[in-house]
Amino acid sequence: MEVVGYILVGRAGPSGLSCGYYLALAGFNVEVYENKNMPGGMVSGAIPSFRLTNNDFQEDIDRILETGVNIHYNQNIDKKRFSEFRDQSDYIYIATGAPNTRKFNIEGINTKGVLDPLDFLFKTKNNQNFKLGKNIIIIGGGNTAMDTTRTVYRLADNDTNISILYRRTIEQMPADMGEIKAVLEEGIKIQELVLPISVNNEDGKIRSLTCVRMKLEGLDAAGRPKPVEIENSEFEVFCDMLIPAIGQDPKIDFVDPKLLKIEQGTYETKIPGVYIGGDALRGASTAINAIGDGRKIAVQIIKKAGVNFEIDLPQQREKADHRQLMINRMKKVSAVKVNEIPLKERKSFSLVTQTLSNAKAKKESSRCLKCDELCNTCVTVCPNLALYQYNVNPVQLELTKIVIINGQHEVVTDTIFPIFQSPQILHIVDWCNECGNCTTFCPTSGSPYLDKPHLYLNKEAFEKDDDCYFLDNNGSNPILLYRKDGHFMQFEETEMEFVFSHDQSEIRLTKSDFEIKEFKLDGTLEEIDLRKAAEMRVILEGAESLLKSQASNTEYKSQLKNENYSPFVKGARGIQKTPGFLFQVFENDTKGYFQF
Repeated sequence: MEVVGYILVGRAGPSGLSCGYYLALAGFNVEVYENKNMPGGMVSGAIPSFRLTNNDFQEDIDRILETGVNIHYNQNIDKKRFSEFRDQSDYIYIATGAPNTRKFNIEGINTKGVLDPLDFLFKTKNNQNFKLGKNIIIIGGGNTAMDTTRTVYRLADNDTNISILYRRTIEQMPADMGEIKAVLEEGIKIQELVLPISVNNEDGKIRSLTCVRMKLEGLDAAGRPKPVEIENSEFEVFCDMLIPAIGQDPKIDFVDPKLLKIEQGTYETKIPGVYIGGDALRGASTAINAIGDGRKIAVQIIKKAGVNFEIDLPQQREKADHRQLMINRMKKVSAVKVNEIPLKERKSFSLVTQTLSNAKAKKESSRCLKCDELCNTCVTVCPNLALYQYNVNPVQLELTKIVIINGQHEVVTDTIFPIFQSPQILHIVDWCNECGNCTTFCPTSGSPYLDKPHLYLNKEAFEKDDDCYFLDNNGSNPILLYRKDGHFMQFEETEMEFVFSHDQSEIRLTKSDFEIKEFKLDGTLEEIDLRKAAEMRVILEGAESLLKSQASNTEYKSQLKNENYSPFVKGARGIQKTPGFLFQVFENDTKGYFQF
């Protein structure tokens, strides 16, 4: 296999190392440029050893280096050097993280006694001593604030007062719940709904903070409860040390930020062959998110380079049947208890959470519900039965597309359309009142009523909406209609073939392997691919299954097909319900009612 040159720009942090690891396994030459004298970014430099030991971290680094990843330390990247890298490499991944502490811009913030949280964490881990005060305040609600607070607790005298100020409530803190729990267990006070507005000093040193009380009112732009200042609520908090840990920001000064914008679904920037991810893209987040970005970017680069490489995964796991997986979801099996060192031993940097034994690890892993095989949580929790699960055969379709070559339309190879999971979900728009139950319970933080394919039972409503489907089952063959931006597509299954129509174009496809048999294109089209046709093939199966599953009950089937029984009267998601509509469900000759 031809080895392709590759360079990672910036830190050898979790995201960069993750990407480099998978690319090295695939046969790429990986060169990582790190601006410090050690790898790992925030993980090695800032995460305290009571959360992650140096030995455990080094084992991961050794595994990465064994694949051939080459790390260059103490390297600074400027515009000139970045330009040189672009000339020398095939692909670049900007994984520079979010190394800058976000400035807390209040009056007096530059007073002596105000510390930078990252500087504090890095120097503490490097065994540099700090002279701490007796009344220490940390501002913030993220993981860095929690790490800073717990580090202060271990370094401070027993009679030191330590507290966290946060402008929202504990429930809205972005830190991991385990970290918040540990802070509270270790006796640190969290003052909620408090916002410092100025630092007061005496003889040039911090003496106190002037703060205001807050209340939650409405939502901010990100959908979080919005903290609003309560008038005339000012009060003073005395302290002799302040550590504002309100967030971190990326620092990329070697390329125009406008060129770093990415398209949805890809990490490639507007500069061809240059990718961005991890904290450099999303801002300060978790190591898991950064590691995930690195792996996904590696996959995109591997595909773009045309390298045939797949990660070997264990094939020993037996597939469970649908019924057993659903039964497993009905049983509550408690998590294995994780051993932690006693609170009286926490005034040290010893690892707090102990590693599970082999037996306990196996027992804990046996609780896995195998969501990659079947999730169905949204189907289970929907009170209106608006999310419908059906099964298809997993398959990888080798799609082709029609392009113009030398003035003639030709069929060429396009891409692979994979269907890995047998269970699929349809969103029946007519029955959804957007209660958000599915979003609340989704284990992958999705919004199924927004994310899943939208199927209408009411054609009039379908024609008023967008990005939605309707099954026309009145003819000799079922036809699935799709509407997008005022244009219609249709996918028909006949006894011998599939027929995909788009505006004035028509493509006939074999049922066995989805190959193009013949086509007739609108003269204005220069290219047409089959990705939407492949999607419609899957959704057609679901729409037919929805009707066929009720075939034994004629009354229910007629209700599904009768537009007069649709609970909604308009054609857009978020539409109004028909007052007093009763949706009847028939199962095993038992009639039940849901009042909308």
